[in-house]
Amino acid sequence: MVDMAIDYGDIQLARSRITRYWRHPTPVVRWHAFEERADVPDLRVYVKCENLGPTGSFKIRGALNAVLSLSEHEARYGVATHSSGNHGAALAYAARIRKIPVTIVVPEGASRRKIDLIRHWGGVIVECEPTQAGREAALARVVREQGCIAIPPYDWAPVMAGQGTVADEFLDEVPALDYLLIPVGGGGLISGSAIVVRERRPSIRLIGVEPRGANDTLRSLEQGMRIPHPAPSTIADGLKAFVGELTFPIIQQMVDQVVDVTEEEIARMMLLCLEELRMAIEPSSATVFAALAKEKLNSGSRIGLILSGGNVDHLVWEWLFTPVNGHDR
Repeated sequence: MVDMAIDYGDIQLARSRITRYWRHPTPVVRWHAFEERADVPDLRVYVKCENLGPTGSFKIRGALNAVLSLSEHEARYGVATHSSGNHGAALAYAARIRKIPVTIVVPEGASRRKIDLIRHWGGVIVECEPTQAGREAALARVVREQGCIAIPPYDWAPVMAGQGTVADEFLDEVPALDYLLIPVGGGGLISGSAIVVRERRPSIRLIGVEPRGANDTLRSLEQGMRIPHPAPSTIADGLKAFVGELTFPIIQQMVDQVVDVTEEEIARMMLLCLEELRMAIEPSSATVFAALAKEKLNSGSRIGLILSGGNVDHLVWEWLFTPVNGHDR
C-alpha cells in the first residue's frame, strides 16, 4: 500500500479554512429530464454545480486552501503559477483574499475569457511560449526574480485537499449516493474526492472520466504506471494535463473505474445541458454527463455528477455550433 499524499483530516482542515471566506456550498440540482428519458425506476441524478462558485469552477477550493495554508513568512512575496485556465483565476482570487501579490504565467493563445478573469481578480499576467517547457521556464524565472511561492494546479497536497471539499459538501447534501462521476485531468479533484468517499461512504462506485484525445490516466492504469498521452488533443482543454505523481497512486487504489468519451459525445452533452439544465458548461464538465449517458443503471440508483466549471470561451461556442458534415451537432 503506497502512502497517500493527503488524508481525510487534511480535507476537513481545508474545509474549515475555506468556509471562513466562502460560507455557502455550491448548489446541487436534479437532472429531471435525464431521469425521465432513462426510463429506470426511481432513478435520481444529482448535479453538484461548481460552475456557480466565485470563479466559475472547483479550482477556487484548492487555490484558497493552498494560499491560506502559507505562513506569513512564506506569503510575504506573494504567489505564482502557470495556467491556461481556471487555476490562474482561482489563485488570483485567493491571493486577493490574502492580500498578497499574484503572478500568472499564461501561454500565448490562451482563452481570452480566462485571461480576463485572472485580470479581474487582480492577477499580473506574464505570457510565455505555449509549451510545457516554456511555461515551466517562465514560472521558474518569476519565482527566482520575485521570491514568491509557486502553487501547482493539482499535484500538491494543499491543493488536492482543497479540491476534496467538493465531495465532502456533496455527501452532506446527498448522503446516499451510489455512483459519483468526476472529470479527470491532472487528478486533483478525483483524488481529493476519493479520499472523502472512501472515508464517508465506501460503497459508492467512483468513476473518473477523460476525453479520448487526452486519456493518459486510463492508459496509465492499464500499464500500472504513469504514461503520458503521446499527443493530447481535445476541446476539453482543462483535462489535457498529465496525471500527477501524487494524484495517480490515489486513483490507482481508490477509484473503481476510469472511462473515456469522444469529442462528439462532449459536444452533444454541452448542448443538452444548455437546453435541459439551462447551464453553459465547459467541455471538461460535459465529460461526466457523456459517460452517464452510456452507463447501465439499476433501478433506485442515486447518481452524483460533479459539474466542474462553466467558463466557456467564445472559441468553444464557435466549435460547438459549427456544422459537422453539413449538419448541426
